[in-house]
Amino acid sequence: MKVTEQQIRSEELKGAFLRHLPQRMKILLRRAERQRREGWDVNALYLLETEFARLAEAAGRYGLPEQAAPLQALAESLQPFVLGSTLPDAAANDAIAQALEALQAPMGQAAMLELAARAEAAPSAPPPRAETPADPAGYAQMETPPPGYWRELGIADPEPPAPALITDSAGMPLPAAAAAEIAATVPAAPAALAVAPQVLLLGADAVLHDLALHFEQDGRAVAEVDSVERMIMALGDAAPPRLLVVGARALAALPLLAPALRHARVEAGHRIALLAILEHDDLGARLEALRAGADHALPRTLGLHALLAQAEPLLKDELDDAPYRVLVVDDDAAQAAFAETVLRRAGMQTRTVVEPLATLDELERFQPDLILMDINMPGADGFELTALIREREAFVATPIVFLSGDPDTDRQFAALDAGGDDFIAKPVRPRHLIAAVGNRVRRARAATQRGPRAHGGSGALVDRGVLFDRIARQLAARTGVTPGGGLLLIELNDAPRLRERLGLGGFDRLLQQFATWVAEQTLPREVLAPFGPSAILLFAPQRGEAALAAFAEDLAARIGQERFEMARAVPLAFSAGVCGMGAGADPMALLGACERALENARLQGVNVARHAAQASGQQTLAALVRSALAEDTLSLAFQPLVPIAGMAAAPRYQALLRLRDARGSEHAAATLLPEAAAAGLLPALDVWVLKRALVVLAARRKLGTALMLFVSQSFEVFEEVWRDGSLAQALAAAALPASSLVLEYRCEALLGDYPDAARRFADLHARGLAVAVAGVSAQTLAQPGFNDLPLDFLKLAPELARDGQARAVVAAGHARGALVIAPRVHDASTAAAFYAAGADLLQGNFVQEAGAQLDYDFVSNTA
Repeated sequence: MKVTEQQIRSEELKGAFLRHLPQRMKILLRRAERQRREGWDVNALYLLETEFARLAEAAGRYGLPEQAAPLQALAESLQPFVLGSTLPDAAANDAIAQALEALQAPMGQAAMLELAARAEAAPSAPPPRAETPADPAGYAQMETPPPGYWRELGIADPEPPAPALITDSAGMPLPAAAAAEIAATVPAAPAALAVAPQVLLLGADAVLHDLALHFEQDGRAVAEVDSVERMIMALGDAAPPRLLVVGARALAALPLLAPALRHARVEAGHRIALLAILEHDDLGARLEALRAGADHALPRTLGLHALLAQAEPLLKDELDDAPYRVLVVDDDAAQAAFAETVLRRAGMQTRTVVEPLATLDELERFQPDLILMDINMPGADGFELTALIREREAFVATPIVFLSGDPDTDRQFAALDAGGDDFIAKPVRPRHLIAAVGNRVRRARAATQRGPRAHGGSGALVDRGVLFDRIARQLAARTGVTPGGGLLLIELNDAPRLRERLGLGGFDRLLQQFATWVAEQTLPREVLAPFGPSAILLFAPQRGEAALAAFAEDLAARIGQERFEMARAVPLAFSAGVCGMGAGADPMALLGACERALENARLQGVNVARHAAQASGQQTLAALVRSALAEDTLSLAFQPLVPIAGMAAAPRYQALLRLRDARGSEHAAATLLPEAAAAGLLPALDVWVLKRALVVLAARRKLGTALMLFVSQSFEVFEEVWRDGSLAQALAAAALPASSLVLEYRCEALLGDYPDAARRFADLHARGLAVAVAGVSAQTLAQPGFNDLPLDFLKLAPELARDGQARAVVAAGHARGALVIAPRVHDASTAAAFYAAGADLLQGNFVQEAGAQLDYDFVSNTA
């Protein structure tokens, strides 16, 4: 049976498809599983559905039903959400998980490699001879797919396999020259399958996944690799990636990557950037990454927007890829020709000026990136010429490097003092000259890309570091006097909804458009920087708090009529916080004041809130709690629980939460907790109180003093408080004596959930903690399930002192082996009533008011 050209080509494509499939599936399955676990992004959903559908179609075309069926099933499970622009709910997420599991079995790497090997070993017809018919255009039909053919299938390039070692009969590698001679006789491998990636990512990290999505949405070819060896292999390609990104979990691979990266940059002349993502902002880790060749080493905590702000300039082609333009100014023609020849061979564009005074005209015509200048010249020396150049605004920042044989060190320092950026002494080695010039031009171009950029108005968008530098200079310039100016922090409302609707990349572009619109309204010398995932920060050196608040109110009134390109049908709104420069002594303190004002605006439901209004007492209690948690300004007061008869084994105190506001007024837990609950702050408050109690107990233990501390907690947020395991670890590290810490919960919070409460309290007992329930009354005891709770203390409802039921409740508490506490004992009659009822402990102002000290004399004052 005669084998046709089409059959040959089909078999070749099938083999290539099978070789490619394992790595592609590994990447896609990892992405899908991460999305399923951490939450779906609408753009990731679309890309995954498209990739799985295309692979299913290709598998079916090549007669691979076992692979095509699960691929198609997974694509169909994602398709309704793509068509409906919705995200999977919990049930759909479970269905997708089942589809992923079903896909992994037939798509296992071993199975794929076995199929690929079978395809390679399958007999094929001999290659077509010269008489192969041509197509109608007159071109011979091809035996192998042309470069880029795989793009028809929507499939990216597979990563190239490692080159095989050529060995002698003993299995030892041959010398490079001999290996090259043998390799030249071996037929060339088929052409690469598609376009090489512009961005290559290493490391399993959610931040890397978000970066990949953003780059893909911008039309850049992106690939993820699972080993540093694959990344090193990519550096050896004729067209290597433009940007390498190494995640926090793969930083240990940087020393292995560094030599290959250095070789690709220096020897092969490729422009390759490296971005290292750190787990934390650690100076040592940053230095290690920079020594390995990283252009930037940034902590992942900065967030996606800040990371993209640093990564995108590394990918820009317009400035970086243009040849460096160097103007050589030297009256010695031979010396000028030497420098020009060296730089030209390095790929730079050069122009020479031998008449110093002609330099000024040549600047306008040539527009150099750098000026290489001699010092001693007739008519105007290098110092004078530099001064004339710096007078021209367009060339104030153009690097000037002096190249001179003048041995006088004072003259060399004078050259730098005159406005030069560097000094190179003649004679100079060509490599040194190229490195010095190239480094200066790269830094100048990077500064141009990252520095302030005007956006149609007076304002400028800058990096956050630039903005903070300007604030610091403003603060330092007015020592002893409150500086003028202020900060305005603006955050888009409903950011999560917008991000879900527009996708990650779309929302980032919307934020950029919004920032540009705000910048267009600003005054000269005002600068704007991105701040966090959905906010921008404006520094106004001449406008104070009131003026900035009026400016923000005007923006809020007009933004509803604006229709930004990325959200044409969505009217935007924002909340803003404003503070004057007198609100803090350093940039971070000012930022904290601005954030608190923004939080107050959200809580009050207004567009703009001022820090000055907060300080004068208009801040809500919830905002006070939030800022106190952030700044650790909460405190504990202590009130003794005194035994009515006998002496306790250890002093007992109730810990009471306190918060003092800017006016000096103190707020108790009874007024703070309702506001905190409405703002979702109860878990954070409970954790703070517990951890502070552990500190107090540890301090007393070091003094050799036993202590029992009662700490109030909210049962409604029990799971959230203990979820991450940090409190359990803190308890284990504290190694407290059993039952020295008593957790107290309110009775009304347990109603209807006693079985769950019994399980949780038993777990607390297992951790060495005691449990108390507050607000116990006769009605509480009658509740089914209450008497099954494992309790150590019952705290009575205060009204029992008046209604005559205290004795029965106390007796019920003793019957179950718990001690009974009488609370809010503020007068002698209440104390007498609870004493007569048989309570074990008294707490209240009649005993002692709450205070900061743990100094009650239990021996002399036992009731």
